[in-house]
Amino acid sequence: MYLRDSRGFTLVEVLVAMGIFLTIMLITANSFNSIAKHAAQQSKSAETLQESIVGLEVLRSDLKQAGFGLPWTVTGISGSAYKEAQIATTDYPAAGFWPATTPPGSAANWVTSFNDAPSSAPRAVQSADTAFNVGSDGHGSKYLVIKSMLVSNNPAAKKWTNVAYANGGRSVRQWGDASRDLAATDRVIVVKNSLTTTPPAQQLMVSGAGAFSTTFSNFSTLTQNHIDGDTYEVYGVDGVDLSAPFNRADYYVMTPASGMPAECSPRTGVLYKAILSHTSGSFTQIPLLDCVADLQVVFGVDTSLSATGIVNDHATDMSGKSAEDIRNQVREIRVYLLSHEGKKDRGYTYPSRYVTVGESFGGVLRGRVFDLQSQIGGDWQNYRWKVHTIVVRPKNLF
Repeated sequence: MYLRDSRGFTLVEVLVAMGIFLTIMLITANSFNSIAKHAAQQSKSAETLQESIVGLEVLRSDLKQAGFGLPWTVTGISGSAYKEAQIATTDYPAAGFWPATTPPGSAANWVTSFNDAPSSAPRAVQSADTAFNVGSDGHGSKYLVIKSMLVSNNPAAKKWTNVAYANGGRSVRQWGDASRDLAATDRVIVVKNSLTTTPPAQQLMVSGAGAFSTTFSNFSTLTQNHIDGDTYEVYGVDGVDLSAPFNRADYYVMTPASGMPAECSPRTGVLYKAILSHTSGSFTQIPLLDCVADLQVVFGVDTSLSATGIVNDHATDMSGKSAEDIRNQVREIRVYLLSHEGKKDRGYTYPSRYVTVGESFGGVLRGRVFDLQSQIGGDWQNYRWKVHTIVVRPKNLF
């Protein structure tokens, strides 16, 4: 085959070819940038979703076990032995986190306002307003307190056994599993089951000196006045001397002084689980979920005290209720968390500035309407907002 001539390409042909090539490259580059941006957004959304699944499951589990191991009757404890939470410390929300109302009126008083006195049975659940993202109605994100043996991360808190006295002897249940059997040095409380009262009472056993706990190897010092037929529950609490006869975890949303994820919208915070330390009376904070704007808590209650346990009302505040009131009335706990998935997306527009963080029951809203525009600011529409709802019927309140 022979070329008809030896001419090359003309300048016009070269420019046209280069133009076509550059156009294709620009289209490809723009498509790649769009795909990369979308992939990054989806990757962050997937990461947020995984984080929320884990964090919310921790909260769900603690809610379900609220009240586990708590004594119903408490008397005779030495005041010096019982401390529970102490004044605010560096690992606890600062004074500006709390409403400037009285009482309590200060961070230190707020911290201790959820304590139960040495002569009072512990309340399984409590909640109150904070000053985080206060709305036009004067209410802010909620603070949730859960008391139960199981809310601690200490291995001893997952262990328990029962003890029965009969025919002059004693039997102690053994599980045959090191992760379930109490170790000799685990700190425990002892609760006596009384079947002679209606309803049956669960009495915290206290020594003559006012001590409410001991090591498992010495638990019999708290059952010295037993008779045949007596039964006791022995609950592991921690591995150190106890400041209260239970474990406690507080849940709240707060913007940390440093380390707030850059992807989060302004005026959002982190959902924390704070576990009470029996050693210091302060709290160890565990971050569970980033980019949270609001936390609301609603209690489904049975005000008729019927044996069926059917919810006939909903409340957002259990203050003033005793431990017995809470056991007899609270049938479900609903938690609502407003957060956003992923990071800011200029190509996305959230449809409404108002988000209901809660539910209406009988035409009455429990929770609140969150105004994204006034609470979050000008870029509120560029985030994918979502309300996470947890509904739990506690297993240990009734």
